[in-house]
Amino acid sequence: MPGAAVALVLTADEPAARRAGEELFPAAEHRLLTRQDLRPAAPFAGRLFTILGEQPAGSCVGLVVPVVWRGDAASGGSAAPVSLSPGTLLAVVDHVNLELRGPLSGRWPAAAPRRFPPLTGIYQPADVRARGGARVYSSGVVVAGVADAARLTPFEAGALREAGVFVVSDSLVPSAIVAAYYGLTLAACGVPRADDNHEE
Repeated sequence: MPGAAVALVLTADEPAARRAGEELFPAAEHRLLTRQDLRPAAPFAGRLFTILGEQPAGSCVGLVVPVVWRGDAASGGSAAPVSLSPGTLLAVVDHVNLELRGPLSGRWPAAAPRRFPPLTGIYQPADVRARGGARVYSSGVVVAGVADAARLTPFEAGALREAGVFVVSDSLVPSAIVAAYYGLTLAACGVPRADDNHEE
C-alpha cells in the first residue's frame, strides 16, 4: 500500500501543504509546524528536534513543505518568479544546501553527541504517492535550500544558475538534517506556494 511505511507526517502550516499532506498520507498522524518550527534557531531546541527525536531510528517520516520555482535565477534575477501549476506535487529526491547556517550550528548540550550526519539516501521519493489526487512526479526533483525562498541572495541566485536547480525551499533542508541526525529518512514533497511573494 503506497505510503504505508509513513506513520508520521510533518506539514508546513499552510493551506496547500495541509491539503497535500492529507491527500498523500491519509492514514498517518499529522503534525503542523510553522516556518519557525521547521527552521530551529539552535541545536536541539524547538518542536522539530522534539518530534523527530521521539521517532524510532530507521523510520520514514513524511514531510510536506512549500517550494518556489525560481527560474528567474537563470536570468540573473531580472524576471519575476514563475509559479508552478496549482496542485502540482514534487517528490524530493535530493537537495543542494545553499544556506550559511543549519540546525546543528551553535552551542550543543553537553549530553548530545556532536556529529554531523551523512545525508546520502535521506530522501525516499518512492514513498510519496497520491491516491486519486494530484499527480506526483515519480522521478523526483532536486530542491535548493535557501534562507528565504521569496528573496534570493546574489550568492544563492548564482549557485542556482551554476547548478541548474530552480526549485527552492527555506524549510526543507533543516528538516532533512535533523531527520538524518536521528537516523530517519524522509518521504518529502514540495508544494508550490499559492503566492510566491507570501511571507510567513
